[in-house]
Amino acid sequence: MVGNSRLSIRLSLNWFYDKETERKWIHLFPSNQQRLKVNTIEMKIDSKIARLIGLAFLFSINACTELVEEGIEVSYADSNAVVAVEALGGENAAAGETVSFAITVSSDFDIKSCIVKAAVEGRNGSGFNVSDTAFDDPFADHIFGTIREGIQSFKVRYDYIIPDAINKSRISFTIIDESGRASQEKTVEVVPAIAKYEDLELYAKDGTFHDALATIDGNVYSDIKTNYSKLSEANVAVQEKIDIIFYYDKEARRSTLAAPASGRVDLELNIENNTLFRVLNPTEAVTLDNITPSSLAKLVSDASILSDGSSQLTNIKVGDVIGFVTDLNAVHSLKSGILIVKGLHPANVARYAGVSYVLECEVAVQK
Repeated sequence: MVGNSRLSIRLSLNWFYDKETERKWIHLFPSNQQRLKVNTIEMKIDSKIARLIGLAFLFSINACTELVEEGIEVSYADSNAVVAVEALGGENAAAGETVSFAITVSSDFDIKSCIVKAAVEGRNGSGFNVSDTAFDDPFADHIFGTIREGIQSFKVRYDYIIPDAINKSRISFTIIDESGRASQEKTVEVVPAIAKYEDLELYAKDGTFHDALATIDGNVYSDIKTNYSKLSEANVAVQEKIDIIFYYDKEARRSTLAAPASGRVDLELNIENNTLFRVLNPTEAVTLDNITPSSLAKLVSDASILSDGSSQLTNIKVGDVIGFVTDLNAVHSLKSGILIVKGLHPANVARYAGVSYVLECEVAVQK
């Protein structure tokens, strides 16, 4: 622009007559109400006015930007604010599960924003959980983490839903206050999903006639020495799957869980997996309903089964929660699981003559 040149802007102004108020109105946009259109005019706006309109627009955009500024890309001084992050229920979970964090913040200055960033973005639905009434909602904007004015402390909940095909994800929790920036980090470890098998029954007559369990699919294979010891492609495929054998010692009157490779029974199998067992002592009741991938992984890890486990457990009893880890060379390689003993008692079954013993149990195992 030079001299007194003017900027021409073509606007359509619609005149309407309101019968109720007996007034004329100008609308820049069409109205949904039934009014009488009178005329459309053209007008020129002075370039100074146009500049003022432009400046006002830019000012409004800038104000919005400042409101939701997340601060991560800005170089901030260190803040003395206290940021504490605690996982609610553990930091490990399987794909599709939610890991929740309590973020507690205290500052001597007004807090501008609380930003959570994950190295691997969580599934849709991840974010601040403001529906939990046990936590605060200090946000002016829940997406950007903008905090309302005048707030210097809060406790909020953040949910991270683990995406598929990752091993772990590092998550940073950052607050920006008027003095600077403070951060904490957590790493979420991804554990395998689990399969659950209920109402399992394994029968045993003695050390020769007994059933076995394959944890990869929850199938019970009956009378394994008679049915699966002969060398054949089909039998070898079953032998590769078998992880747990149940048998009953009539002389000692004891029920036993054993690995095929334990040597406690003469199976005459070509492939014998060496599963390791250990009786667990959980501090809380463990059921098939409340076991999760993360809680199962923690139970078995805490029991140090790989280093301290045994290939056999004798004198098992009702109520026992037994942890196990499958053989490295098994089809279901190095999978952790638990077996919950629900019942042990004499029983009759057609495949074994006379009185047998039955193990009623439930199993949860990593996929």
